[in-house]
Amino acid sequence: MIIFPIVVTAGFLLACAAAGTAFAAHCSPFTMLHLAIPQFGESDGRCTSLPFWGDLASITLTITASLSIAVHFVLVARLQRLGENLAASGLVVDTGPLRRELEGHLLKWKCHPVLRGVLLLVCLIGAFFFYIRTHGRSQVFAALSKQTSGHISPEGFEESWWMNFENHRLITSFWLLLGAIGGYYAVKQGALYLYLIREIRRTDWDFQYVPALKDENFGWKPVGEIINIVYVGFVNVAFASAVLFFVMGSDRGDNLPELAILTLGVLALLFNGVALGMLIKFMMKCHKGVIEREKMRVLEKTSDPAEPESSAYWMAYGTHLHLAPQSYPLRSRLKPLLALAPGVFALSRIFAELRK
Repeated sequence: MIIFPIVVTAGFLLACAAAGTAFAAHCSPFTMLHLAIPQFGESDGRCTSLPFWGDLASITLTITASLSIAVHFVLVARLQRLGENLAASGLVVDTGPLRRELEGHLLKWKCHPVLRGVLLLVCLIGAFFFYIRTHGRSQVFAALSKQTSGHISPEGFEESWWMNFENHRLITSFWLLLGAIGGYYAVKQGALYLYLIREIRRTDWDFQYVPALKDENFGWKPVGEIINIVYVGFVNVAFASAVLFFVMGSDRGDNLPELAILTLGVLALLFNGVALGMLIKFMMKCHKGVIEREKMRVLEKTSDPAEPESSAYWMAYGTHLHLAPQSYPLRSRLKPLLALAPGVFALSRIFAELRK
């Protein structure tokens, strides 16, 4: 999942190097970072053109688009193995119905070629609109021109942009295709989230208690892996929305496209957040229910006078239950908060732009 975005980004860097638009003197990703976040102070860089390496926004969108593709396939693979992994961990004994539900839904989604074609077409149109809007009106070119005290006009930066279609048609076309495919798989990811939410709301699985000596995550690691994917999707959408909002901003009026991007980004974040919250709530509720059920078993066994010789065993078992986490069973409790931090930062950046 990490390697694919790195390979794709490196591929575009090499393609731009072959076209002579990969690097430029005094122009690094930090130049645009200082433009996007003035709190970092003035940048030492003074770009005279906009190469791929100096276009931090495009680099970020390259990573987020390719990561959307990778995240989708990783999520599908983990969902397909979820029943098997839950059985292996001992958390669920009979995973047959779960496997049939997962496989049936995934196959059903793949059997809608018309819907997939329409969705891909919409994403291609969106990518094309993004390019037209950015090439002709982006505040980035004006800000870079201001850094040179007007020696290079915004039109000059537009002309030297590594993604200028008139000069680099093949590279630009592939990049827009990547963005469209990334958006396509991001929407498919949302459809899978809908399915997960539906399954969570109606599930009646019988969970078992898995002691910490057998599994430090009490058997919940397969579910934790799904939660991690949703975290990655949340952060990915946050960064992509913030960058799109910044790049499509314009000082020439007509801010409707920016507001549309903001609205879609916030809705996507809320959707990811709801799916994430329901998964965590589901896991915590079921784990707590298992703990409470096992505690009742301990009370019944230790109070049974017919089996005094087993009281010691059940008392020790009860001690283990008492020491086990009573709500969040996954080992790392800081991980959720750390994973949400980039998303919170990206949202703060969006609202900072709105206040301008």
